[in-house]
Amino acid sequence: MPPPDVIALRTVRLRRPRLADAEAILEYGSDPEVARYADWPVRSDLASLRELLHDRAARWTSGAEYYWVITERERDGAIGGSCCRVTGDAAEVGFLVHRQFWGRGIATVACTAVVAWLWSVPTVRRVWATCDAENLASARVLEK
Repeated sequence: MPPPDVIALRTVRLRRPRLADAEAILEYGSDPEVARYADWPVRSDLASLRELLHDRAARWTSGAEYYWVITERERDGAIGGSCCRVTGDAAEVGFLVHRQFWGRGIATVACTAVVAWLWSVPTVRRVWATCDAENLASARVLEK
């Protein structure tokens, strides 16, 4: 069961990324404070980020991974991202938000929406996520 291309929520939207999002993603994704707890290599140039977006599009099509950019409800610019990987009966969820938007509940809203979709997938029996033990804000998101 493929996920929706767009998940419209009260305060934000999740949508499939476009190549035009690369600059915004690079801006927040390369911020040392945002990337501090990330468990993936930080992209520092547009070319490698565009490659990543192409790879994510292919992974979406294959069903290996689904990645949405998070936007404000009324503005289309990327302010974060949320993803999930479904493997068998389990799914892993992740998220990242531009530092300017921290503390507004955006990660909680986005993550909750992705988890809600995952529970609608008949084969999914477990949903999980991890965060660095020192990342208290992300731990609070996961508790919710």
